[in-house]
Amino acid sequence: MKNILFDLAEMTKKHPNKIAFIFLNKDPKSTEVNQISFKELDEKSSRAATLLSREGFHDGIVTIVLAKPSIDFVILLYGMLKTGAVPLLLPSLDIRTKSGREQLRKILERANPRGIIGNKFSIFVSQILFLNKKPEKKLIFSNLKRFYSNDSNAKSFAINSDMDWTNSAAFVKYTTGTTGPAKGVIYTHGMLHSHLQTLVSEGIDDQDVFYGRGGTLIVHPIIGSSSVLNLSSPKQTSGFDIVSIANKWSVTTAVLSPPTAINLADYISKQANQNNDKMLSSIKRLYVGGESVSAQVAEIIEPHLSHDCPSEGGFHSVYGATEGFPLCYASSSILSETREQTASGMGVCLGDEVGDIDLRILSYNESEDFHDMPIMEEETPISKIPVGEISVKGPVVYSNLIGQDEEIFGGPISWATNKKDGTRWHRTGDLGYRDQQNRVWIVGRKNHSVKLHNGLFLFTKQVEEFFNTRLGIRTALVPGSDNQKPVLLVEKIESKWPVIEILMQNELKKYSELFGEKLNLQFLLYGKSFPVDSGHEAKIERDKLNSWVIKKLKNNQVNTSL
Repeated sequence: MKNILFDLAEMTKKHPNKIAFIFLNKDPKSTEVNQISFKELDEKSSRAATLLSREGFHDGIVTIVLAKPSIDFVILLYGMLKTGAVPLLLPSLDIRTKSGREQLRKILERANPRGIIGNKFSIFVSQILFLNKKPEKKLIFSNLKRFYSNDSNAKSFAINSDMDWTNSAAFVKYTTGTTGPAKGVIYTHGMLHSHLQTLVSEGIDDQDVFYGRGGTLIVHPIIGSSSVLNLSSPKQTSGFDIVSIANKWSVTTAVLSPPTAINLADYISKQANQNNDKMLSSIKRLYVGGESVSAQVAEIIEPHLSHDCPSEGGFHSVYGATEGFPLCYASSSILSETREQTASGMGVCLGDEVGDIDLRILSYNESEDFHDMPIMEEETPISKIPVGEISVKGPVVYSNLIGQDEEIFGGPISWATNKKDGTRWHRTGDLGYRDQQNRVWIVGRKNHSVKLHNGLFLFTKQVEEFFNTRLGIRTALVPGSDNQKPVLLVEKIESKWPVIEILMQNELKKYSELFGEKLNLQFLLYGKSFPVDSGHEAKIERDKLNSWVIKKLKNNQVNTSL
């Protein structure tokens, strides 16, 4: 298999002046954009590759990249991909805080990078954090930029065409650390080729224009597609922004985080009465990933997508993770069809597997022995659903973590090995089941499960979606102080809390009946927005919430007799 960028030169010949990347200004009102053509991207990244190779950044050299998303970052990343150097893309950390610096120090020690690229100050700060071996190769980013911006330097670079790049590392991407320690996932050239094949199988070609955030669109120029990248945070990206950008750039495919999709649905709902025209008439495919969204959001957006959508519809809720993406799709019709089941505490339907993904629901103990969980039977009480761990293998699923991460975070916790055929299945850490139609459902994260005194479990997506859907609120289940009398927190609300609390007590009786056991939950108003991950801004940081709850309970600031 060839280097993922081997055919970029051919695509450049076909579309020399076509825009490859457009970076939008963080200020939605600004009309300024930063863009680069296919020809300029190929030539500048080749010049970057020439200097990088000359300075020793090649042949699998793992290198910290300290640069923010921009055109210059893409040039650097493409240059490294051409040489075989491996960019180590750090997770979002606040190094102004002691905890942020400590997290970064641990990441650097485990990854043990041999190179570092950034400005003088960022390199100086990062080197201080190394307690042991410091990177042997350093490159000031301004020097690299000066070299690739000089038109007199060679504009081509010979990518090694003799080697098989399939299992060679392309870059390292870190998990957010929201549901566990941040881990460095190695993306191989083979994985990136599989991503491209998935795009092609979806009918995407060089006529498409993508819209999304950050690194989700890095491989699209290889099939000739243009990418419009938004640097604003998901919550700050309004529905008006999405509609305006889609219409201005004739976006055909959009990848949104849940908060942005919710903002879009809210905007469409408010405008629909004034305008019956399709607001997103160019978008054929709209994917929402990072967390599940309600059927209502999908139902509002779907009618405003292009007339040329796929037969199953244009809106898709996408399930996946840093370790493997995409894994499952659920169209708006599936979300609508399963809406009542979600409101009855059955969890969230993820739909069917994508492409070449193999998916199993495995027993979720941490031993090497495992077995497949049976399909759920009809009219099964919630507590009796055969829940197991969603486990996957396939060409877009990673094989290894960087450095010591595989040794520390891998093993039977992350992998299930079939002793009969030797196949390895990545344990996603998510729990779920299959229904009688063989569709995949998710009930929550394994490490967020709450074990009750009778040995039964409460799972977050079953409990929360039951109350959220019925009462129009947002909740978060946490174990509380003893892990046996859990607490259901409620985010800020417009209604009076005593009224909502009574309604929740009444709904708890219904949930207990569906669950098959009498449940004892405490309800507590959090009163502000839940803390969420820095990526999609959708995954709730439950450890922080539980610490808040324990402190409140300890100080007797809540009524524990509820």
